[in-house]
Amino acid sequence: MWNGNLVIDGVAHAYTFEDENRLASCPPEVYNGLVDWIHGFLHVPLESQEPGYLLSRAEFAANWHAEDLASVFFEESDVDVIAYHGVEIAAFFARGSSPWSIGVELKQAYPDRVLLYCPVDPLKGPSELEQMEARHAECPVDGWKFYPTNGLIDPATSNVYTALFDDRELSFPYFEKARELGVPRVAVHKAMPVGPGPLDKDNVHDVSTAAVAFPDIQFEVVHSGWAFLEDSALQLMLHPNIWANLESVANFVVRQPRKFAHIIGTLLQHGGDGRIMFGSGCSVAHPQPILEAFARFQMPEDLMEGYGYPAVTDEMKRRMFGENMARLHGFDPVERAAALAGDEWTQRRAARRAGEPSPWRAHRARHGFATV
Repeated sequence: MWNGNLVIDGVAHAYTFEDENRLASCPPEVYNGLVDWIHGFLHVPLESQEPGYLLSRAEFAANWHAEDLASVFFEESDVDVIAYHGVEIAAFFARGSSPWSIGVELKQAYPDRVLLYCPVDPLKGPSELEQMEARHAECPVDGWKFYPTNGLIDPATSNVYTALFDDRELSFPYFEKARELGVPRVAVHKAMPVGPGPLDKDNVHDVSTAAVAFPDIQFEVVHSGWAFLEDSALQLMLHPNIWANLESVANFVVRQPRKFAHIIGTLLQHGGDGRIMFGSGCSVAHPQPILEAFARFQMPEDLMEGYGYPAVTDEMKRRMFGENMARLHGFDPVERAAALAGDEWTQRRAARRAGEPSPWRAHRARHGFATV
């Protein structure tokens, strides 16, 4: 909770980076290189420098378990509800980098606290449509997660295979299936590069076309503003069914607040605050320092004067921290907060606050790492 209001983290991942999850055809040096990049690019430069938060490479790569991830969010932070995103990236991982199975475990254990996004890869072909049905039957899905590539290299072009979301033959059948299954919420990884080659796959323009073609589907642009900032902001202005998910982008507020100010200022300036949603991407970073820094954040006066950015008010933060995501998913945040009051995690959070144990405690303890 923040100021008595529900907090929803728009993206949670259970990263599974130990060698047993390496696809047999993926060379160890390539696999480890990817893990090194994620740790060195997304965790080390953005994580809080307060004691205990920065994870070593070994700690970062150790597999996450459902209960340990829940502990970080619901016990060690002010996050009340998470959106778990399953991610596959078929070129590297045998079970996915953020396995679907862990999301199912979390959703089944804590249905009031977990929104479940099912990974979808159009590059797999028509069988993926059947997979969407099967997974939705296995565990009710709240949204669908798409990536613009599976990481495999096309030998004909020397670029990664790419799925653009304006492709009527390749991508549109999966949006139609999402609508058919009664889950009209699609999150697409954009703005943050994935794989070599041209950046067309990372740009956001194709999502705009999809949004026009499917006005009854809500599209979340995940990492909105990391790159292609002006394009992302104009999307919000032009398309009422496009939302900005700040996964990893919000993390800038901890150690690079002026960069965050430019990003959030531009998004607010063009699109308002009604479709911007907080997301940490944890376990890539601990959510609590991000929430605390975001809660303290004030738009610098020189940027308001020089760029025309709006002041960031507590009302805006309340919407971005939870109300917008709740509206996207069709539930009342006040009613959900009341349903969670006094549950196991609420009690554990209160006990933690009394003793203030170190961050990442359950994860570190499971893998034999020392806690601070």
